[in-house]
Amino acid sequence: MESPSPSRATTILQVIGGLYILFGSFALVNMVQNCRLSFAPLDGQIGLMADMLRSNPSYATIMRVLFFPGLLYAVLQFTSGVGLLRLSPLARKAAIGCALYGIAAALFTAWLTVTYTLPFTLAYTLQQVKNPDMLVTTRNFTLASGYLGIALGLLYPLVAFILLKRTPIPRPDFTQS
Repeated sequence: MESPSPSRATTILQVIGGLYILFGSFALVNMVQNCRLSFAPLDGQIGLMADMLRSNPSYATIMRVLFFPGLLYAVLQFTSGVGLLRLSPLARKAAIGCALYGIAAALFTAWLTVTYTLPFTLAYTLQQVKNPDMLVTTRNFTLASGYLGIALGLLYPLVAFILLKRTPIPRPDFTQS
């Protein structure tokens, strides 16, 4: 398969770079919340995630261990996105690494979701439903949203990896004025 034209390659790299900056920014902001949940005492915290961490020490340990690789990934994703906008070959390599890490993380997150998060969320959500006629709908919606999240979490790094592998950094053309 041939490489895309330089202008198309630049556009692809800029779109991926912009998305890496956006997702890296979201991840960095989210790390503040994750830090509070992972390392602060859970006694005074409220919400679904705090309840899940309190009720399952294994899940809490996994979340604490994953904090630092997640922080490193967020920083690397953001910086490689900036580098892709500048058409840096090193940033392209870092972005490919981020995509590979994203695929592995998505698969691991899928396992976490199916093993820990979805069963807890489903039980927690169904306890909140007061109308018995809504139990089946709520259950189906919760499961569907969980599995959709798994699919989307895997789709983006997979597509980014494929596009980054196929799209070289265009060489500057100094012959044009």
